[in-house]
Amino acid sequence: MNGKHRDVRPGLARREFLALSAGAAGASSLGIASPAIAQRARVLRFGSMMPADSIYHRACVMFGDELAKLSSQKIKIEVYPNSQLGSIAEMLSAVQVGSLPITLAVPAWYSKFMKPIDAFTLPYIVSSVDRLRPAIDGVLGKEIAKLGEAAGFEIIGYWLVGGRHIVNRVRPINTPSDCAGLKLRVINSQVYIQSFRALGANTVAMDPSELYLALQQGVVDGFEYPLPDLVSYKLYEVSKYLSLDNHTTDIFIISINKGLWDEMAAEERGMVSQAMRTAMDWQWKTQPDEIATALGKLRTLMQVNDITPENRELFIKATRPVYQQFQGSIGKDFLDLAMRELGPA
Repeated sequence: MNGKHRDVRPGLARREFLALSAGAAGASSLGIASPAIAQRARVLRFGSMMPADSIYHRACVMFGDELAKLSSQKIKIEVYPNSQLGSIAEMLSAVQVGSLPITLAVPAWYSKFMKPIDAFTLPYIVSSVDRLRPAIDGVLGKEIAKLGEAAGFEIIGYWLVGGRHIVNRVRPINTPSDCAGLKLRVINSQVYIQSFRALGANTVAMDPSELYLALQQGVVDGFEYPLPDLVSYKLYEVSKYLSLDNHTTDIFIISINKGLWDEMAAEERGMVSQAMRTAMDWQWKTQPDEIATALGKLRTLMQVNDITPENRELFIKATRPVYQQFQGSIGKDFLDLAMRELGPA
């Protein structure tokens, strides 16, 4: 299958995946062609939590199509969207040990395996999207690659996610004091947890696949999310207020199992990198329009408020102590580099 998502029953795919993860990962589960079958196509599974109608899925499919074309159909990608192969944490662990070839996640999820990456999750560290791409294409990206290799991941690319904003069912958020007492779902990351506690919120960590029901049942009052994903998951149906605080400018990091990468011939690795660059360039060019379209739609479905520059400074001031709190685990050198590369020019 050439880059298309598998239309399989999620439960079956998940059981197969977990069974593979539990056992030793052999060459066939990694997609590594042995000498006896060297002429057969190498098929690599790409696990994703994103819906099949999302721009991220389209970028994954484009990557697969380009790779199949470059390799004359010798390397094919099967994309499994909608968390068919497990939760984000399960898929990351599977890629690390080698029972799943490829996945993607935001830095907050990767931080379990490489703590310095938490720098990307620190509130308001990214001054603009224009600063983000050059940073990951340059010296900061090289440091991330080293961290990934040491943890068993070969970093092969990034998708732009964009700004993350506060959403809830209770009230508009204009200043930090408006967060007081709200039960907010956050990624299971200590940086997120401590950042929103600094704003006075009560944090609840959970996988995004559980969020819709948690909002519907009142388990949480709100959450923080990127705008296109808010639309894709239809979370506007179970929330009311969208406050554009842009506390994080996020990215997806795409990684392949390091052992599998090392098994590939240099020519194959070059094809993977070239295919990823094509998909990456398209996704980064297209995502800003996706964000604008999502915001336009959400303004018709929710009560949306912008944060004034003066009030944004209040959020920055309230969360700045979090930087000091995590400097030790992130590492001062990496944090300083991230602040230089991502901050105002």
